[in-house]
Amino acid sequence: MKTKKILSLILSVMMIVTAFAFTSCSNESGYNIPIVCGETGMNDVSGVATYGVNYYNLGVKAGDMAADILLDGKKPADMAVQTDTNPTLTVNQAVADAIGFEIPESVASKAGEDNTQKVERETAAIVESGADYTVGILQLVQHVALDQSNEGFQDQLSARMKAAGKTVTILNENASNEQSNNVTIAETFVSKNVDLIYSIATSSSQAAAEATKESGIPVLFNAVTDPVGAGLVDSMDAPGANVSGVSDINPVALQVDLIADLLGKDDIKIGFLYTSAEANSVYQVDLGVAECEAKGFEYEKKGIGDINDIQNAFIALESAGVDAIFIPTDNTLANGIANVHSVNIGE
Repeated sequence: MKTKKILSLILSVMMIVTAFAFTSCSNESGYNIPIVCGETGMNDVSGVATYGVNYYNLGVKAGDMAADILLDGKKPADMAVQTDTNPTLTVNQAVADAIGFEIPESVASKAGEDNTQKVERETAAIVESGADYTVGILQLVQHVALDQSNEGFQDQLSARMKAAGKTVTILNENASNEQSNNVTIAETFVSKNVDLIYSIATSSSQAAAEATKESGIPVLFNAVTDPVGAGLVDSMDAPGANVSGVSDINPVALQVDLIADLLGKDDIKIGFLYTSAEANSVYQVDLGVAECEAKGFEYEKKGIGDINDIQNAFIALESAGVDAIFIPTDNTLANGIANVHSVNIGE
């Protein structure tokens, strides 16, 4: 009986300690750490400023490339991979206010207007059957950035088709973040002998490239940060096969400098928050780490497995004493960017 009472007492103490630890770690008042995101849509939700890429504009670039292939007979092998060569600095005063952060005038004064190159979609040029061309779209997962690259592509392609007096049927498929779906959709497009495949995100693009090796169906990718490292092209200037497209690499060096400008000091520690399993994210973090080391900035890396790890990630980064966080273009974090903001402000 005495043993049971002791065990009961120990269990009660453990429960109290656990509850206290959870309450302490949950940080209900918020972490309020300034964040810079690699993409404008993510930054609109949780970041204070960015030189982020605009995925709609990247989609427009891809739409032009597709039209050049379909209408003018160009070959992906001869088409250099495109990028956003002039990202605009934007600031997000709403998020800054929410975390109690003051954006320095030296940064705010350099911010530009929204540079989205909105194209009016020519819906009459997109038909369900009997079109001059058929294009299959393979998108890895649904979230704002990838959706925008899809929208920009369709808008520009439809405009080019309308101007040429042609029509296109678009088969728009989403892989729901499953590699098996990537493979199935890509192989289905090949079996239907589509005229071109537009793949959005690295794993989807790799599936499309593999599925078209024998047929040679043109593949244009988007939202691929490191096309060479992903094995999609031989080089950025000379892709070399049936695959080319648009890279979403953002200017990581500029983002690191931006963080220093936002903080107004040189002795800073930057936290890198990313998804460990996403090669594109790891690639960008490596670039950021190299930049920090070159500039003498301290840094802390925190990879997550999925969006459920966000709370623990913030605990770790706060404990490490980071002054700001950089989030690269990352599918998992883009999909859960509202959760990132909620945790940061303590909601």
